[in-house]
Amino acid sequence: MRDEHQDVRHSLFKAEKAETAVTHMIFFIAAIIIAMGVVTVLSADIQSMVASSSVSSKLLSDQMRTDITIVNDPYVIPYDSTGNYYTFYAKNTGKTELVPEFVSVMVDGVMIESANVDMELPDGDVIWRPGDVLIINVITDPSPLNEGDHRILVAAENGKSGGMSFIT
Repeated sequence: MRDEHQDVRHSLFKAEKAETAVTHMIFFIAAIIIAMGVVTVLSADIQSMVASSSVSSKLLSDQMRTDITIVNDPYVIPYDSTGNYYTFYAKNTGKTELVPEFVSVMVDGVMIESANVDMELPDGDVIWRPGDVLIINVITDPSPLNEGDHRILVAAENGKSGGMSFIT
């Protein structure tokens, strides 16, 4: 009887070991699946952060290399009474090439609509290269401006700007 009892007990003991191994295997597979999900989510986030970091560093680099200087005499701003526009001269004193089409102009804190701004390069080029002077004809509201202090701001497409206070 002892032998039968030991055999039953021995087979029960073997079954418990098998159940434990199966349970451990199920937990191991679940842990692997969860780990793969976490890695997938984290890698997508990291790729997104790397891409945005790359874009922002390029923008910062462009801003650092861009510089605009208004080269007018602040006491003598040319005004054409027949066309009702002021003429400003902006020099690209940075190291980047700019496209005049994407340059914005503000006078006294008011954005001048593109229909009221005429920009041209003296050599007829379409790219504003470093060292070139951009001629900017601006129709203001009111035109002519009231007598007193005013400010012009010329901004490039990357946000870098140059400004000057002037007197009319």
